Amino acid sequence: MTEPAAPRPATISKSSPLHAYVCNVCGSDHVTREAWAAWDVAAQDWVLEVAFDYAHCHRCMGDARLDRVLLTSPVTFAAPDASIATPSAA
Repeated sequence: MTEPAAPRPATISKSSPLHAYVCNVCGSDHVTREAWAAWDVAAQDWVLEVAFDYAHCHRCMGDARLDRVLLTSPVTFAAPDASIATPSAA
């Protein structure tokens, strides 16, 4: 299934709620979807034409189902990458 891409808003109102899409497995917001972009001659830019259902989580490194969540702060909530070692206190 495909859906038309939503046009990019010029500005986001501070009163409108913000949403994010997260992986249903690990909760990371480092996710992408397959899409088609078309060249817009007037805008001289690539414009998203359609977004497909296939989603990929870059933390799990696999297929994902995306859950839409309401953000209560502008801070990202991506799950930390376990492969990055934290420095130990000396």
